[in-house]
Amino acid sequence: MSNPQVAPVESSPKGRPLQLGEAVLQGRIQRVQKHGDTFVHLIVLPAPDAYTPPATVEVVAKQRLGQAEDDVRVRVRIAGYRRSYKSTDRETGEVRQVQTADNKLFVVED
Repeated sequence: MSNPQVAPVESSPKGRPLQLGEAVLQGRIQRVQKHGDTFVHLIVLPAPDAYTPPATVEVVAKQRLGQAEDDVRVRVRIAGYRRSYKSTDRETGEVRQVQTADNKLFVVED
């Protein structure tokens, strides 16, 4: 069963289909910063409708994907790590250990 609202995802130029943990993003570059030997791109994705704000993500790449205001379509590998911190409940004063995840998106450049 196919969803008519979801665009089909073509494979890479080398013909490799999407792998587990990969995604294709399309959006507009808002900012590019060089960090060491990589470029960090702030990309705004299209909003799903007129009432929902657009999502914004950071994408790390070895090569610059473009300039601010350029539209891009890129295959990314989803990575990240677990992070934990202590949080105090304002009502009870109870201290809890909270676990969350910091996600990173890396351009698939192979």
